[in-house]
Amino acid sequence: MRNHTRTLLAAAIIGLLAHTQQALADEHNPLLDASFEEQLPADKGGWGLFENSLISDSQARTGSHSMYNGGLSKTVAYHPYFIGTVSGSFQEFPAAPGSRWRLTGYGMVVAKLLGTPAFGVVQISFFDADGNDLGTVETMNAGARAKTSNEVNNQSPVGEWLFLDTGIATAPKGTAAVQAFTIYVDFSGLNTAQGVYFDDLTLCEVTGENDAGSELCDPD
Repeated sequence: MRNHTRTLLAAAIIGLLAHTQQALADEHNPLLDASFEEQLPADKGGWGLFENSLISDSQARTGSHSMYNGGLSKTVAYHPYFIGTVSGSFQEFPAAPGSRWRLTGYGMVVAKLLGTPAFGVVQISFFDADGNDLGTVETMNAGARAKTSNEVNNQSPVGEWLFLDTGIATAPKGTAAVQAFTIYVDFSGLNTAQGVYFDDLTLCEVTGENDAGSELCDPD
């Protein structure tokens, strides 16, 4: 009986490890459930969601799921005469000042985005130990709060997965954490519900003079 119990326990541990490894994109990608197949909640290490965001089974670049960030920007009768929306998902990891990071992924629209600004990006943000957004060394002087990728916007083709790339972002002084985001922004005021799908994200920590590790974020 004791040996049988040990066998069952070992099998359970192996199954748990296999499930955890499946949720990881690969050993170099710290993002858990990077392709959204496991649908892991934030308290299990998965994606934290805000505003109109969900894991969707209607579109996928690989597998059968993707992240959908959407919203409705409304026109109103008072200043500033429209109400915008920002929706997204994120994961957070420890990071030290001076560390360098690159985030890539794919974005797609199933209908042309209307109005402007209305766009989807992947984004890197740095935070201190108190949760204050530090932006990045490359963009802080311009007043930006984070480093974003190229956009899925109203010029993007419909039904085509576009490669999104933040480039390399450097953690500024005081950094304690890095957050990887998918984000949809809509301040068009067109009263039209719309959004962007995201899939197959990769977060890379970049090291050395030759940017070792960055190549792991290149398109597959």
